[in-house]
Amino acid sequence: MILDILTAIGTVGAVAIGMAAIYHANKNSKREIKTHKLEEIFELIQSLSRDYGKFKELYFSIEDLRDKEKKDIQTLSDYYKIRDEKLPSADRHKIIADLSRLEVLTKCYTEDSLLNKILKYEDLMYSFSDFVFNGGSMHQELKWKNGFPDYEEYSILIEELKTQIIGQIKRK
Repeated sequence: MILDILTAIGTVGAVAIGMAAIYHANKNSKREIKTHKLEEIFELIQSLSRDYGKFKELYFSIEDLRDKEKKDIQTLSDYYKIRDEKLPSADRHKIIADLSRLEVLTKCYTEDSLLNKILKYEDLMYSFSDFVFNGGSMHQELKWKNGFPDYEEYSILIEELKTQIIGQIKRK
């Protein structure tokens, strides 16, 4: 009788310990997934930021195209030749895929101010890529009519984002 009671208590205890272990394993697994996704967001921002210089160069080429006194670039076809040299089709497709992935990960794995800042960054990069890929953009005209950030402003934006992401990762 006492042996049966002790066996039952031991069994219940083992089940409780097993359930607690599963709970903690799942919690740790979720934490690891979120950390991995934040690292991927960081990587996407880093990758996209490498194209900012090319975007700025192409931005100035579009400005030259719009200036009728400039003789270097007179048609959109002239611009597309320059664009294709600086940003081949494969690079443009990768940028579009990276921006889409960044938006999805940001909406699924960030919140509050980090969510808003990354979405603002994604919007900036989407507008800028659309502008340089097509030789102009309504999105740019609506949201960035005063031009895109200069290198210093962009660098500050990127550092703030990366610092905030690293902070989120370290808190996990």
